[in-house]
Amino acid sequence: MCVCQEGVLLCQTPIDLTLQNCSGGAEYVDCSDPKAQGRSDKTCTTWNIPAFDDQNIVLQDGKVTTVKTTENKECELSENAYSVHTVGLYLILKLQNGMSLIWDKNTRMSVILDPQWQGKVCGLCGNNNGDLKDDFTTRYSSVATGALEFGNSWKTSQECSDTVTQSFPCDSNPYCKAWAVRKCEIIRDSTFTDCHSKVDPNAYYDACIEEACTCDMEGKYQGFCTAVAMYAEACSAAGVCISWRKPNLCPVYCDYYNAPGECSWHYEPCGTVTAKTCKDRVIGQKFSAVLEGCYAKCPENAPYLDENTMKCVSLSECSCFYNDIIPAGGVIEDNCGRTW
Repeated sequence: MCVCQEGVLLCQTPIDLTLQNCSGGAEYVDCSDPKAQGRSDKTCTTWNIPAFDDQNIVLQDGKVTTVKTTENKECELSENAYSVHTVGLYLILKLQNGMSLIWDKNTRMSVILDPQWQGKVCGLCGNNNGDLKDDFTTRYSSVATGALEFGNSWKTSQECSDTVTQSFPCDSNPYCKAWAVRKCEIIRDSTFTDCHSKVDPNAYYDACIEEACTCDMEGKYQGFCTAVAMYAEACSAAGVCISWRKPNLCPVYCDYYNAPGECSWHYEPCGTVTAKTCKDRVIGQKFSAVLEGCYAKCPENAPYLDENTMKCVSLSECSCFYNDIIPAGGVIEDNCGRTW
């Protein structure tokens, strides 16, 4: 049994879960290319992160869940290999092994490695040795001449056939290109003038066009907004903060989180968490990343930000999360993660 108390699950017996999988096709891309960073497999929108220790981490529908890969006699909830934090529009997963994942809750993921990992990793996102020229190193230690050869070498199952051709949305939907070209011009126009000398906009502009060529209504706007947000984030990292969103241009409605008559939440184009949270009860900047999104200024009578419910609460009202939100005082009693 596990009880949620002041934002912490206190457990006595183990809880087992069933492994969740996501099947679908794959697409190989160059992670260092802005044109590729926003792409995702359209047949499977779930991110399934392989086991760290004895846990798999599944990111789906804006939520993070954990599944155990081995049985454990101890309470698994007290031994998660990661912590989750809401920062603006993003979720940040901080893994105990020195890796951090920044997820936009949709199709975009960034991986940040502690210095201890420099030159000690390999795979589709390169080897993190500071030299982009050899990031296309294959599983066989040779440097590939292109993305297809590189991606095919890192297949996890040899039963999966090689990808032989690359296709892009504008090739499949050429009738969308005029709309995409017109909308994506924002990256090169006066909106981002202050950033152009710091971050070359051309690669991001080209990426935006491809993303915006996804022609279903939701897809093309999501692709367009994500691509522009990528350039804005690169500008922020270079020290230039751009407030580019408008009510009719990829809006973010932070007032959704405000209770009637309250004004705790506000939008920041380049913000960071400084409030006390149920998970971190110290005031001050908690992450080096500066990310856009909604941020709370909690009142004195409810000084803690509950990142699960996105509400300002007292310490005794802090909820917990284990594959779903567990309210203060809530109890998990079975092997399905249900609360009672």
